[in-house]
Amino acid sequence: MPPFQELFTSTEFWTAVILALLGGGGIGGIVGAWANKDKTEADIDNIAAEAARKIQETLGATVESLRTQVDYQEQQIEHLEKVQRKYFTAVGYTRRLFHWLQDFCELAEPEFLARHPKPNLPDELRPDIAPETIGKE
Repeated sequence: MPPFQELFTSTEFWTAVILALLGGGGIGGIVGAWANKDKTEADIDNIAAEAARKIQETLGATVESLRTQVDYQEQQIEHLEKVQRKYFTAVGYTRRLFHWLQDFCELAEPEFLARHPKPNLPDELRPDIAPETIGKE
């Protein structure tokens, strides 16, 4: 039997064709065309205009929702930048204070620093707290 004849007599082939038509929307397209065959041009225009209006409403609501989210995120970013500036100011002050205390301890009680050496700044904090010291230790 020739290969094409085997193909058309195969159950698997016809099962695949039917599933492709149903799953691919082929039957739906045929039914839709048959159902719309009596519609006039004006009916089709009205249906298209209604569909466009619904799409526009949906997109408008979606865009408005996205604008609200973006505005909220901008507020969050501004707040976090403000907190970050405050944090960096506090860290700078704390660093200056502890350097002053180190100098004070050296003057008042030099053996205190020998007994209690200053702790090293962890490497993961160095870029944020003391970037000028990177590579100096």
